[in-house]
Amino acid sequence: MKINFNELKEIDVSNMNGGNGIVKSKMYMDNDCKIIKAILEPNASIGKHTQKNNEFIYVISGQAKIIIEGKEEIINKDEVHYCPMGSTHEIYNNANEDLILLDITVEK
Repeated sequence: MKINFNELKEIDVSNMNGGNGIVKSKMYMDNDCKIIKAILEPNASIGKHTQKNNEFIYVISGQAKIIIEGKEEIINKDEVHYCPMGSTHEIYNNANEDLILLDITVEK
């Protein structure tokens, strides 16, 4: 099945999970998974939250600072952050450019 993000509606979410700024996202969802292309502008963040399912975050461009279970990780372009079900994490864009992510969450 092909998913074309250019055909999906963009949604702007302010202060996602208590974070700062706006996260622009295009989302595909069904009963099995969520696939989201997200853009965090400079100084934007996604606040601390606990994953209900396994989540994989691939950095398309930019650099993400992710704090998972209190430990800081720097995730660069072409790297992946894995957040297992039940883990708590938060995501920051501390750079001067947009952070573009591909987020895949398995809903089973």
